[in-house]
Amino acid sequence: MQKTIKFVMVAFVAVIAIAGCKKEINYNEQLLAKGNGCKLTSLKADLDLLGSYSYTINFSYDAQGRISKATTGAETNTYTYTANKITAVDEIGNMAEIILENGRAVSSGSDGIITVGGVSYDYTRKYTYNSDGYLVQVKNYLNNDLSTTDNLTYANGNLVKAVSVSSDLHYTETTIYSYSNDFAVNTYEISDPLSYHVDYFPGGYFGKQSKNVLIKSVSNTVDQDGKPFSGDVITFTSQYDAKGNATSLNFLDISTFYPSGGPVETQTYSSKYTLGYTCK
Repeated sequence: MQKTIKFVMVAFVAVIAIAGCKKEINYNEQLLAKGNGCKLTSLKADLDLLGSYSYTINFSYDAQGRISKATTGAETNTYTYTANKITAVDEIGNMAEIILENGRAVSSGSDGIITVGGVSYDYTRKYTYNSDGYLVQVKNYLNNDLSTTDNLTYANGNLVKAVSVSSDLHYTETTIYSYSNDFAVNTYEISDPLSYHVDYFPGGYFGKQSKNVLIKSVSNTVDQDGKPFSGDVITFTSQYDAKGNATSLNFLDISTFYPSGGPVETQTYSSKYTLGYTCK
């Protein structure tokens, strides 16, 4: 269930969290170096997760090539950039932010954004990188108390394994990521495996991104006795334009739950994203 919630949150975070650029001063230079020079301008989502639901996000950019607004229906996020912080504020004043050091996120969070049983919690994430520039650990806090720790492993330039352990050691989730041989171009949140572990800010703020195209993730959660709690298999299929931009992304999510004292339950979800770009 944890992975399914994260998958649903991808659509949520796309609207309420931060969207950004490649490192601020090098955004256009980095894109052009890849022979792309394209910016995402629209994203249409057709979801079959908790019932059918569709929305479209439109993105606006400032003169420096950074996202300035993300709008869906009556909801708008406005983005503000400083040397050490990126802030997003929605139409009713809710705010989320990431704190930067040397162009990388070292922490992120928001006040009262998680609500459980009518109680709102502040949350913060803190990020650690290795000497090669990859994000290797994420510590998640609720009201300043450690909730979970994610440890990330890389091979051949890709995130291949993530192990998330609850602070009380009651649950451990292990996720294995698989990739095609194609190089990822203009990777956006919905196809970046880091989006399951960070408050996603597209554009390289979380260290080096995986170099290839994500095609599958397999997750399993066990309790403190090693008994299965849930499992999840997500497959990703994409279509691309001549510049290598993903114009269509399709997801199939098969979740398995192991309730105590009851039969195994399996649920299937699907979603499709259609993306539009402007290119130089």
